[in-house]
Amino acid sequence: MAGETKIVKGGFRATLALIISIIALILSIWAYTSVGKEEELRARIKDLQTKMESMKQESSKQIDKLRGETANALEKLSNAVKKKEQGE
Repeated sequence: MAGETKIVKGGFRATLALIISIIALILSIWAYTSVGKEEELRARIKDLQTKMESMKQESSKQIDKLRGETANALEKLSNAVKKKEQGE
């Protein structure tokens, strides 16, 4: 009886269960880290949207200012042309 070897039943099942649990653990860690990245990405998108809105307002103000300056320059030019025509 001392030379008998003991056969372990369920070795394959235990190994398969271990492999499946390791895969599940890896997937759960990956999902947990991707949620953090998604929240960070959403925060960055929101920040970029506010920056875009402020840039849009700033560029609108600058365009309005440029439009006013152009209108004033054209008005001065037309007055100068009218004075020159009247002088001739």
